Amino acid sequence: MELIAIDLPNFIFLTIIGVYMMLLVFILTWVYHDAEQRGVNGWMVTAIAFFSGTIFGTLAWLVLRPKLKPQPIPVRS
Repeated sequence: MELIAIDLPNFIFLTIIGVYMMLLVFILTWVYHDAEQRGVNGWMVTAIAFFSGTIFGTLAWLVLRPKLKPQPIPVRS
């Protein structure tokens, strides 16, 4: 009976790539929803954040994003 040998360096490399991809998706999803909530085109901001380097683009969005406008809360009487 032959056991499947796990090549440890490849496993670590693929794990790091997987974690990076999950973080990338999480950050870009957050940027999209934050931009939409602030009244800016979310796809445009997400594309700019992605193509300018995700970390640099996200930090630029955090610095340059418009202020959040307060939403009135409806009250039933």
